Amino acid sequence: MSIKLLFKKNYSFYSLPGQESNGTIHGGIAILVNNTVTHSHIQLNTSLRAIAIRATYHRTISVCSIYLSPSAKFTSNDLDDLLSQLPPPVLLLRDFNAHSTLWGSSKTDVRGKLVEDLLLKHNLSLLNDGSHTYLHPATGSSSAIDLSISTPSLYLDLTWQVIADQSGSDHFPIGIHSYTAAPSVTNGTWKLSKADWATFSSKASSELGQICPDDLEDPVRHFTDTRQHSK
Repeated sequence: MSIKLLFKKNYSFYSLPGQESNGTIHGGIAILVNNTVTHSHIQLNTSLRAIAIRATYHRTISVCSIYLSPSAKFTSNDLDDLLSQLPPPVLLLRDFNAHSTLWGSSKTDVRGKLVEDLLLKHNLSLLNDGSHTYLHPATGSSSAIDLSISTPSLYLDLTWQVIADQSGSDHFPIGIHSYTAAPSVTNGTWKLSKADWATFSSKASSELGQICPDDLEDPVRHFTDTRQHSK
């Protein structure tokens, strides 16, 4: 699978194109990141349709978007292997097409049991609150198949909610927000023109004892060692 990276205005866009089936294209996944957020792409070696990034907001986390189509064949080992490639803490998101009473379905199917075992085996937390996330366009029935999974250290930092406006999709958008605000970034500045260089030179000379010889192999190390011994 080839991940496509595009740079939109102020954003980086990582995508895995959808696949054609019965004349329609489905299953595409993407992660869109504001370029003010420090991040990098995580190269995944997996047969699963997944993409991931490492991003720093108030802390550095791995964010992985995954799509498991109803016809996809995978095992618990495939999920284990995917998680092993994501440096913790992890936020694992999107459409698992898995049903379980644990996250709001009326029944638990084989795939739902696989995901339940994944949560238990890796001590992961489920952010879903039981709300339905999918509305079937033909029958009008709803179900919960979009999951948001995190490592426990992230769980209390995040809020999770389904957004009512589907915007033309058969899936409801999900909003995940952090309680912790991103730290403000300030760049230090120095007014070198107002420095008292004469006093600085005199003080440096008296504390360091002597000027470093020009033929030293590592003058910076010599300076540091001399400064530490003078304390």
